[in-house]
Amino acid sequence: MNPPSTPSLSSELKALIEQRNVLTGRTKSRVINDLNKQIQQEYENKQAGLKAKAVEEIFTSEVSYLNQLETAMKYFKRPLLESNLKMPETLKNMFDNLESLYNVNGELLNELKKHGENVSQAFITVAPFFKLYSVYAYDYRQSLATLQELPKVNPKLDAFIKRQEERPEVSMKLASLLIAPIQRIPRYRLLLKELLSHTPNTNPQYNVIIEAIKNVETSTEHINSLVYEHENMQRIIELQKSLCGGRPTLVYPGRKLLKEGILMKVSKKGRKAQKRYFVLMSDVIMYSKMTGAPLGEPNSLRCSCVLPLRKCVVQHVLSDKVFNITCHTFSLVLYSDEPYASEAWVTSIQQAIQQEQQDRQTLSKRVSARQVLRKKELNIMTDTLTPRKRKQRQEDIDDISLPFHSPWKRNKLTSSSSVDVTQNVQNENGIKRPGYLSSIKKALSNFGQSIQKYWLPIYTGRENIDRRLTN
Repeated sequence: MNPPSTPSLSSELKALIEQRNVLTGRTKSRVINDLNKQIQQEYENKQAGLKAKAVEEIFTSEVSYLNQLETAMKYFKRPLLESNLKMPETLKNMFDNLESLYNVNGELLNELKKHGENVSQAFITVAPFFKLYSVYAYDYRQSLATLQELPKVNPKLDAFIKRQEERPEVSMKLASLLIAPIQRIPRYRLLLKELLSHTPNTNPQYNVIIEAIKNVETSTEHINSLVYEHENMQRIIELQKSLCGGRPTLVYPGRKLLKEGILMKVSKKGRKAQKRYFVLMSDVIMYSKMTGAPLGEPNSLRCSCVLPLRKCVVQHVLSDKVFNITCHTFSLVLYSDEPYASEAWVTSIQQAIQQEQQDRQTLSKRVSARQVLRKKELNIMTDTLTPRKRKQRQEDIDDISLPFHSPWKRNKLTSSSSVDVTQNVQNENGIKRPGYLSSIKKALSNFGQSIQKYWLPIYTGRENIDRRLTN
């Protein structure tokens, strides 16, 4: 926020003339008009100066940013690669991505120099390439965690990095250099907004600056969306590793983790309430017992039940702290000791149910199991949370075995009827009769043989006659 500006001499003189009646009407009007022009001119000059300053800030900050990237590559990446020290894979990927960003921003600086004061045009040209920052952002948190663990895991590498940080050419922590790209794209939006605030809407560059801001915001949203999806999937993978025996399977394309945490489950037998770990995903709710191992460690959770979200109903019971989840005939009464936690869970589940219903209207396939899955089902089925697929293996075999392929499309067989059509069916008297698919196959076979026997000779004869006529 800009500080309040000091009134100019022209503005003070105008206020004094209007306050005191020291001039005649005509003279007063002429003087005030001249003062208004002077005030407008002073305002435009001030805005032009602030605009020039904003343009200069874009240039200088870009040069400074490129210097930071160059420092990271020159004094950390290259020496580490040349040394015999073993470098974690996450840091290697981080430095490789850093070089890609350096190339992108080097091109941006060239465009800025090319367009001069019209810096917004440079951003319009280069902004689509800012999406590369999403790849860098993927590994940033993991790389930061790796750096923090280096003193314990790899003391020699940690000592090497600290020596490089203490060099007079660097005088900066590696972590401070690595966070610079994460902060850069949002910084562009602020710089362009500042430039727009000092550009009159009558200026030809005004709409160009607006377009540049939109392009930068689009790239920022793209980066944030990809990073969120990546981190969300990583967390689902971590939860999968925490489940005893790896059951059930949580990882599935399109599935999102929405909320997780500990809730108290009220026992139906009147016993003491039990702690359970609940996981809300975009299509199911899962709750598990905690085995006693630290959360996040392998085998720290044992899945107790999976509820398909599309069949769930959630509502408060008695107070805002207690709520009930009903799925078919199965019911859970839950609460949390933390303030406002129960309300947050109810809101999240309701929103998830609503979103799942909207998604289901646009998708013909089912995205989760229909029934409640308890311990027995979870032990038998190792893939209970992935969508059920229609079994077409036998149907494909039938298609291959047909001697003649019909040009008409057959109706797909349901999973319930696929067993009947591949086996002989018994009637009420116990006498076996062929299934209807066998009859269809036989009819198609006869039809194909008829074509080969009657129509093919006629067609061949016509071809021979045509050849004679043409000859």
